[in-house]
Amino acid sequence: MPGFQSAKVSRAPKSRAWDGSRSGSGAAPLDLAGRLEALVAANAPPKAVYGPSRREAPARLPSARGHAKRCPVCGQRFGHFLRFGLNRRRNARCPGCGSLERHRFLWLYLEGALRLPQRRLALLHIAPEAGIRARLAGLPRLRYRAIDLYRPEAAAMDATRLGFPDASFDMILCSHVLEHIAADRQALAEMARVLRPGGHAVILVPLDPRRTATYEDPAAETAGERLAAFGHPYHVRICGADYGARIAEAGFAVTRVDSAALSGHRRRYWRLNKASLFDCRRL
Repeated sequence: MPGFQSAKVSRAPKSRAWDGSRSGSGAAPLDLAGRLEALVAANAPPKAVYGPSRREAPARLPSARGHAKRCPVCGQRFGHFLRFGLNRRRNARCPGCGSLERHRFLWLYLEGALRLPQRRLALLHIAPEAGIRARLAGLPRLRYRAIDLYRPEAAAMDATRLGFPDASFDMILCSHVLEHIAADRQALAEMARVLRPGGHAVILVPLDPRRTATYEDPAAETAGERLAAFGHPYHVRICGADYGARIAEAGFAVTRVDSAALSGHRRRYWRLNKASLFDCRRL
């Protein structure tokens, strides 16, 4: 098993060795690249982009010849994965379940380090990814709840105003959501409120560790201004190396886990890029 070297932010749990496998299903994630110019020109609101009518169908499956790459979320193998993202990065999207690099990294950690499929707990999934949602919703010992501001597959709920009692959950998953929320500190406080003491929030944001400080500009209000400032029309910040400390302020002991701790061979096999997650234990 490969081991991770974690970056301690505050009283953090020890890192563990992990790996991953097996099957699932899902839908293709939303790809903005082909519509970026039109979205920016129209200053389209997030609901028009991320709402139910905008979800894209999976692309035609490429040949599995060579079995060179495997998706740990759905367990399928392909000779290559599909392009995705504003920069059309290669081998990014699984043709089977639609998972991206960050989704595969997250699932490997959930299955390997946290042993999630074997545990009995209550879990809240914020803006669930289709492939991971399919895996988790079928686990018989998991009490699974999903929320999303736009998508009908989950309960409509704002992450800054969670409609659950205090200490309702043992775990929260929140991947690539907080960079869209201006009041991210309020969302983090809500996560801490609904988690039981000792519970975990697994949080991913697009992290730029070369930046010492998180960059925000409230004056960037339109899709075009946000694209110029943050590299994405619907992001409101670039999260820097200090973002783990921001999470810790909400009442968490935070450990940053990096995909670079996996061997190069495993990163190529699972098609992982440079990514980080924050494993946050509720104090």
